[in-house]
Amino acid sequence: MKRISFIVVMSTILLAACGSQPTPAQTSTPVPSPTSTNTPFPAMEPEPLSPPPAFRSIDIKNGGFSLLVHPDLQFDIDDRSINLSDAQNKLIISLNGRTYIASEYTMESFLDKYVTETASRGGAFIQGVPYEIMIDDMSGIAVDISGVFLDAPVTGKAFAISPKKDFIIFGLGMSNLSGNKNEWVEIGSDIFETLLASIEIKDEVKR
Repeated sequence: MKRISFIVVMSTILLAACGSQPTPAQTSTPVPSPTSTNTPFPAMEPEPLSPPPAFRSIDIKNGGFSLLVHPDLQFDIDDRSINLSDAQNKLIISLNGRTYIASEYTMESFLDKYVTETASRGGAFIQGVPYEIMIDDMSGIAVDISGVFLDAPVTGKAFAISPKKDFIIFGLGMSNLSGNKNEWVEIGSDIFETLLASIEIKDEVKR
């Protein structure tokens, strides 16, 4: 917006009073006050997240199965079995596959013998009532176990599945409850079930 300068007007009046030729009134263009502008900060790029460690695929060659192992688990294998544990040895898992004489055992009697023999190496287990489970879309049986092993209270689960006559895949997982009575329920069971869900039975041992 333009305005007449008060000083210029007053000078013109004084010159006219002295008889001098009046000069055109000058106008001034106001300089707009500087306005502040908000300069946006450059967008912060999120730091890329490191990918989680990948599960490792393990093939138990003569055990008739393969599985995916969590990167935090330690393990050792042979041609028919894999034994796993966590870093603190609070969780112990054993999975096996081998031939057996189906005419001498049912899956129930074989599983009972396996659990009893495992307990005899350092403790005693109480077995629950067998129930059905599914592994790689094939039906098997499982039993919940509890008791003492190597002088520590434990809880866990054992299972067996016979993909074809005279071949059986079996194993167990159990948690040491010395530090936490809910160790199996809160941690161990989920890890064990994840392992079982990852098992793929080889075609050559399927019915």
